[in-house]
Amino acid sequence: MVSAALLIVAGIELVCVGLLWTRTTHVARVLVLGLVGLGIAYDSVIFGLGALIGEGALLHGLSVGRFVGHAVLTPLLVLWAVDRIGAGRRWRQAAQVFTVLLVVWGVVELAHLTLVPCQFADTLRYSGENPALPIPALAATAVLLTAGVVLWRNEGLRFPTLGIVGLIVASGAAVACPPLGNAGEAIMFCALVGAELAASQRYSALRSRDVTSSRDR
Repeated sequence: MVSAALLIVAGIELVCVGLLWTRTTHVARVLVLGLVGLGIAYDSVIFGLGALIGEGALLHGLSVGRFVGHAVLTPLLVLWAVDRIGAGRRWRQAAQVFTVLLVVWGVVELAHLTLVPCQFADTLRYSGENPALPIPALAATAVLLTAGVVLWRNEGLRFPTLGIVGLIVASGAAVACPPLGNAGEAIMFCALVGAELAASQRYSALRSRDVTSSRDR
């Protein structure tokens, strides 16, 4: 049942990617956010199919992809955050440097990663033998939370902040129930996609108003 729930979570994440890429303006940050969504959907799929695939080289190799995705893609959310809130040039440059550092940090951690099979309920996954504190993910989450607060204050959008808080709570609970980590990522991703849809609607409304104004002149 938990395996099926993870596949449903992956389906929700893929639907969100579809909405993101078909109903928003095609700016660079939309591509970045969509890639992150594909990465977390892949994580949920492999976690959900683990018991079906079974322990062995295939699941191990697919699981490596889960960790590579987190190491390389998760820090990209920093770039999304500073662009979405319209940060200045210096903040953008700092975010680029920060993102590179987080990616390098994550890749270095991968070099020391040993995966071992773990079971939970009806799921099977490969996880780190000696899990370390996920510093890059925590740093990216802190940036997202800050951006969420800015969006709440400037645009009245509450759900990005609530989504990040949901991720934090779910990630803490995932220590005892690992699938909750995937659920938390889905909540976060849905919230960020919502922020992009809101931005796209706002842009469309402003564009329509400008067109109407130009016709009235």
